[in-house]
Amino acid sequence: MVPVGGLVVLSGADGSGKTTVLRMLSSYLSWRTSVSTSWLRGSHLYVSLLYRLLSRFAVFKGLDNPYYKTRTPPPLRGVFSILEFTGVLPFLLSRRLLSLFYRVVLCDRGVLDFIVWVVATLRYPEFLGTICGRFLLRLAVGEKPIYLYADLETLARRADVPRSFLARELAVYNVLAKYVSNCRIDTGSKGQGEVFRGVLACTGGASP
Repeated sequence: MVPVGGLVVLSGADGSGKTTVLRMLSSYLSWRTSVSTSWLRGSHLYVSLLYRLLSRFAVFKGLDNPYYKTRTPPPLRGVFSILEFTGVLPFLLSRRLLSLFYRVVLCDRGVLDFIVWVVATLRYPEFLGTICGRFLLRLAVGEKPIYLYADLETLARRADVPRSFLARELAVYNVLAKYVSNCRIDTGSKGQGEVFRGVLACTGGASP
């Protein structure tokens, strides 16, 4: 049986193997049904441009956000979380539109990952209690993401971001995934083939 209808979302920290598994799934399923892939990457649209601009100013320089080399001053974290929220909405909508034209949409990162991004890069756990945060949590539960995880040592060897950021990111994932994800796979202790079969089983498809 091939998984049909809607999104297959792979979630997890940097270095957990999402992109590798997504490519394997895409190759496997494309012979059996219509498949599209979608990537979600942190800040989007004007928010990405804003970070690039702000990274030039000393007050915003830092490694809280290792991709843009920025930090957000505490008084502005609430405002930036709203900016992040409005920036990601078009991408989430586009995924829903893709599902109208393809039987399966494979997603590298989902709403869970975006929530973790906001909390970790802004150092703003209070986001989870905001209207935007609660709304996104409900969407994340609906996506039923497959959570790929590994221990910090394994992630640090694979990822190209600071270990301190990985530790912060992983801590948030491990808490939220317990409530959002129904399927968890340890990619640090399993080979690629075993991980792939586990992910395929999580989608409702049979092992190859």
